[in-house]
Formats: sequence, structure tokens, C-alpha cells
Amino acid sequence: MIDYLEKVIRELLILKKNVTFFFIAAFLISADSEANNDSTFYSIEARYHYGIVIPHHSNMAYFISDYASGVEINLNRRRFGSQIWESKMGYPETGIGFWFSTLGEPNIYGNGYAIYPYINFNLFDLGNLNARYRVALGLGYADTPYDKSGNLFNNIFGSYLNAYIGLGLHLSYPVSNRINLRSTLSLNHMSNGSSRKPNHGLNTAAISFGATYHLSTQEYPRVLPQTSPRIKAREIVGTLSAGRNQAAPYPPDIHWSGSLTLTHLWYQTENKAYGLGLDFIRYGGAPLAFIKLEEMDFNAEYGFSDYFYTGITGTMESHLGATALYITAGAYVHYKTEPRQPVYARLGIRQKIYENLLGHFGIKANFFTAEFIEFGMGYRFRY
Repeated sequence: MIDYLEKVIRELLILKKNVTFFFIAAFLISADSEANNDSTFYSIEARYHYGIVIPHHSNMAYFISDYASGVEINLNRRRFGSQIWESKMGYPETGIGFWFSTLGEPNIYGNGYAIYPYINFNLFDLGNLNARYRVALGLGYADTPYDKSGNLFNNIFGSYLNAYIGLGLHLSYPVSNRINLRSTLSLNHMSNGSSRKPNHGLNTAAISFGATYHLSTQEYPRVLPQTSPRIKAREIVGTLSAGRNQAAPYPPDIHWSGSLTLTHLWYQTENKAYGLGLDFIRYGGAPLAFIKLEEMDFNAEYGFSDYFYTGITGTMESHLGATALYITAGAYVHYKTEPRQPVYARLGIRQKIYENLLGHFGIKANFFTAEFIEFGMGYRFRY
């Protein structure tokens, strides 16, 4: 028991920045300072989900012996008002949630847990039927990670603490003035961003059924969604970020990684922008991350160019008050150490701190595996 607690404490110290990420993301459900006369409605949601673990590695397909199942509990909030960011996005739901799921093989992969802030964007209404899509980012916990003495077969999780990403399509139908039936098709991902190896990460696909209970009998205000006027603003965003990662299970060294990113954004509305940019990336474990253990030369010496990559990027950014969510696709254009794939992805949050100064959290991935998690600062210049 003491050894178990020591392992958990070690992971809390190693991945404490993931907790910082959770509090940064929690800005998504914080009250907007411009909301003076808004009406706020709360509801509690519970759903049971059933699905599969997606085996993206051959050994996973061999070990998985069961379906993934579990529960989700959410506290929803929906605000109405003319001076809040929700008014420009169809008054979406925001909230905080808890997710639990079995992971296909209890003795190897164990169970997964997550707590996360989220936003449910409106898609359409068809009579009383409402459709939304969800984006959730939070902190995950795997209770049976890799252990060289007790769980050698788990090459999915190398740590207890992980980042959690959830995407979903929701259907909701009211059966009374307080109760809505809900069904969701969801994709869920857990990974520690290679802060500890092994780290192939885990993905589940599930369908869920449940209900939402509204805490008030008052009906939603009858308001028309406001449309954001098109604008022609342009902006340059620069971020400087860093993080720590482990390149391979052996040797178990921890490396510094990071990036300088410059993006030019063209705003379509005040809430949405598209952009092109440049990435200058230092991937600390680059040489070792792409070499098989039996082929490693432990006496080899590497220089700056072995870790350095340049990429070109395309970005979409959505603004939710003082918080901006972005998703980026990139392609490498210069490198010495050949990457695992020629393209990569980024997902992250930019949080306004003061005027043009911003805080940044991001995940750098090669589309199948996260390479590192980074934190940093940035600056916006609009012209």
C-alpha cells in the first residue's frame, strides 16, 4: 500500500502541470465579466455508456477481452443574455463533468477516470429534438499503469495521471418540464503526452443513454440566436512554450521539449478565425523516440539540429470570451532526424491574461500518439 501511495505522489509531482491545465481550461465555465443581465439555468445529467476500446496497436487487439463501459455525470450550465459570448454561439451549454470507464482488460489496462470542463455547441433543433456536439478537455487518471515488476504488458499508460480529451454528438428530447432524455455518440482519449513512457494512449468509442434533470421549472427565455457580424480583422499570435517528456521506456531519461509558434490569423467574426503559421520545434527525445531499443547506440552524441524541426501550419481558432480554443494541422518542412510521420497536429487553449498577453497550454501529437505537453506565454498583435 505504501509503495502504491509513493507511486501516486511521484506522478502528482511529475505531472503537476496537468493540474494547472485543468484550472486553465476551467475558464470555459467561469462567469464572463461582461455578463450583467444574464439568466442562468443549471441541470444535472447522468448517462451510462457502452462501447469499444479502439486497438491502434497490434498487441492491444491481442489483450483486449471485453467492451468498455461506465458512467458520466455532468453539471450543465446554460446562460442567456445579450452581452455574453454565448449569445454569438447559439447559447451553448458549458459545465464540468466526471467520466468513468472500464478499458477492455481489467488486469492490464484497468479503469479510466476523468474530470473535465466542457462545452456543448448547438447543431440544430428539429421540433423538440435538439442536437449538440461536445468538446471536453481535462485531467484523466489510469489506475493500472505500466509497471516493470507487475504490469509489463501495459504499453498504453506509463503514468497514473493523463490528459483527457472527449468529443461527442448529443441528442436531447424533453419528456417533462424538468427531465430530458439524452443519447450520445462519443470518442474519448487519454494520454500523458509522453511525460512518461510507455505512452501509446487509449481511445474508446461509445454510445450512451441517460437523462438530464433541470434544477428550475422556469422555461428558457425565448431569444433569437445572435449572429456575429463579419469582420476583416487580422492578427499575429506568437507563443513560446516548453514541456518535459520521456522519449522511450529505456533509457528512462526525461527531456526538455518546446516550441516557438507564429500564426497569422484572418478573422471571419469576432469569435472565429483561420490562420497560417510557422512552427519552430525542439523535440527533446527526437533521436531516441524513433529508434528501436535493439538498434540504439547509447554512446551516440546528438546536437541541436538532431532535435530541431520546422513546420508550416494551418489553424482554426474559436473565442469563448477570454478563452480561445485552437486546433492546428502541420507539415514538417525542415529536419535532420526524420519524424515518425510527415504531418502532425496540435490542440490547445490560449487564455487572455492582460490586454494582449496570454497564457498557453498545448498538446503536440503525430496524430496517433502525443509527443509532449507544453505550457507557455504568448502575445497577440491585431492590425
